[in-house]
Amino acid sequence: MKRLPFLSFTIATLIAPIQVQAQQNCVTFPQKPNPEAELRYLLSHPGARVCASPNPNLAGQMRTLQNISTQRANDTIRLMNAMSGRR
Repeated sequence: MKRLPFLSFTIATLIAPIQVQAQQNCVTFPQKPNPEAELRYLLSHPGARVCASPNPNLAGQMRTLQNISTQRANDTIRLMNAMSGRR
């Protein structure tokens, strides 16, 4: 239960840049990828931003957020133990 506020804060911190990106102008490519055409477009428009995929892998994002949160919590516990003289 102690990790729930930390996880909520972590998720909000990671989602904020995505929301900012959605407010900016960006280029959306078709669902069926054409790497050569996309590369030609990006090379001819050097400042272009590419929008995030409309169908993100939500399960993969959740696993990544959980892994990051767990790793940060473990690192914090390890640091606190090291500072208190425990191993």
